[in-house]
Order: sequence, then C-alpha cells, then structure tokens
Amino acid sequence: MPQSDSKVVQVLRSYRTRMDGLDAQLMEDMGRRWLLIEQRLQAEINALADEMARRVALGETITQQMVWKSERYQILKAQMEAEIVKFNRDAVTIISQAQEGAMQLGINAAQDALFMSYPSPLSAAFTRINIGAVESFIGFAGDGSPLYTLLAADYAVAVNAIVDSMVANLAMGQSSAQIARGIMEASGMGLDRAMLIARTESQRAYRLASTEQYRQSGVTMGFMRLVKKDGACIACLMLDGERFESESDLDDHPNGRCTAVPIVEGVDAPAWEFGQDWFANQTEDKQREILGNTRFEMYQNGTPLDAFAGKTHNDTWGDSPQAIPISTLKG
Repeated sequence: MPQSDSKVVQVLRSYRTRMDGLDAQLMEDMGRRWLLIEQRLQAEINALADEMARRVALGETITQQMVWKSERYQILKAQMEAEIVKFNRDAVTIISQAQEGAMQLGINAAQDALFMSYPSPLSAAFTRINIGAVESFIGFAGDGSPLYTLLAADYAVAVNAIVDSMVANLAMGQSSAQIARGIMEASGMGLDRAMLIARTESQRAYRLASTEQYRQSGVTMGFMRLVKKDGACIACLMLDGERFESESDLDDHPNGRCTAVPIVEGVDAPAWEFGQDWFANQTEDKQREILGNTRFEMYQNGTPLDAFAGKTHNDTWGDSPQAIPISTLKG
C-alpha cells in the first residue's frame, strides 16, 4: 500500500500547484511579448523567403554564405537584433517580477510547512523571514550574473537557426510561403531559450526562498527533496527523499520542480511515497514513457533503477540531477 503524505508534504504539494500557476502565467507573458516580434518581422521574413525562392528558381544553389551576404537578410538581421534587444529588456522585468512572486510564495510555503511539522499549533515556534531576506537575488541568474546577460545570447540562437532553416528548406524545394513559416519557427528558438531561462530562474527563486526560511528558522536540521512526480525525469524520481544539510542548496536541473521539505528538530521526519516506490507501482506503459525504450528494456533485464540516476557538476551552475546517458550505461 502506498505511503500516505505527511501533512507537511500535503501543504507543500498544494504550494507546488500554486507555483505551477505562477509559472504558467510567466510563460503566457513571455509568449505574448514574443508574438509582437513575430508580427513586426513578418514582412521582412516574407521578402527574404521570396528572394531566396526566386534565386533557386533561376538555378542558384543557396548556401549559408549567400544568405549572409543577402541585403534582405542583413535588413532582417538588423531588425531582429533591435527587436530582441527590446524583448530582453521586457523579459528581465517579466522574469524579475516572477522571481519576486516566487520568492514570496516560497517563503509562505516554508513557513506553513514548518507550522504543519509540529504536532500542535502551540508548539510551533520559529523565526520567520520576509521577502527582504532574499530580494537581493531578484533580477539575477543562478550564476550570479544579471538576467539580461544570460538572455543576450538569444539573438545568436535565433539568427543561426534562421539561416540553417532557410538553407535546408530551399534544398527541399519548398515554396516561399513554406520557407517563411520555417524561418518564423526557427526564430522561435530564441523564445524557447528565453522561456527555459524564465522557468529555471523563477523555480530557483522559489527553492532559494524556502531553504533560506528553513536555515533562519532556528528549528531545522536540514531538508529533503520532494519531487513532483508528474512529468519528473528518472533522475529526480530516484533522488526523491534525498537529504541535505541546512547550509546546502537544493540542486535541480533547468526547469526543475523539486521542493524542499524541512527536517525539524525533535519531530519525526516527513513521510511520503518516494519516487522509486512510486515508479514500481506504475504500469509498464508509464514506466516505458519515463525511461524510454532502451532504459526500459535494461530495467526489464535486471538493471536497477538507481543505476539510471546521477548528478552532473558545473563549475558555474553547481550540481544538478541527470539521467545517466545510455552510452555510459552500456559502456
């Protein structure tokens, strides 16, 4: 029979749902702002696609170098650069506001979790913090740099994707309308990267605020990793319940949704169904969906689940959960 959630875990799961709502609003705001870029660039994209299609019709083979030298491309490139500069400035504001909201939510979640950790309200006594304790992190990324610095690379991502898409689609003999659609989709890679940064930094803000409340509470001995199992990777599932010292940070991968659960002095550790047990209770179809075909076959043939999970270290970003590459597992 699955382990039922402790009250503290139930509280934190409810806050996770609220954080997911904040995250969804963040993505909507970012997407709406990017749509303005696409609308402003549409005419130049169509003109570039028409020019390249005409040149192919005349027998030319379009290369990357030819695209780069095209006057139409240079016009589009300059306009895109200006638009992305404006987008990034707006994105910093959007993400910073989301960070502030996430930090406040993270503090509230941690305080309610600490409160629910005690057997009665009368015994719940701890130091409470407010947003001022962590607001210096707002507007900054996990590597300590301003958010704008991290977002600035979106321009190169989008521009390179446009050229690659155009050359590939021209080689396939697509129409100018199809080429234009391909350019638009390729330019969206800049949005994809910006959204990944936005999600990652808002989620980090939530974790940072929660763990800082635990540290300053005066009543905790550390915290545990609580994984949102729906959509979780195999690495996080296998690390569900991992324990951390108070001075440590709750590591996670980009766009990670793990939550910190407090370990309070003199109180039983919180309980829930850990990821390894949860995985074992899933259908084979669900297990295959999580592991992928190759890892699932390895699991069926006796490879233990914990062999699939590990951590990777980056000198800038620190540790993060990682599914062990198949090449490493087989090597």
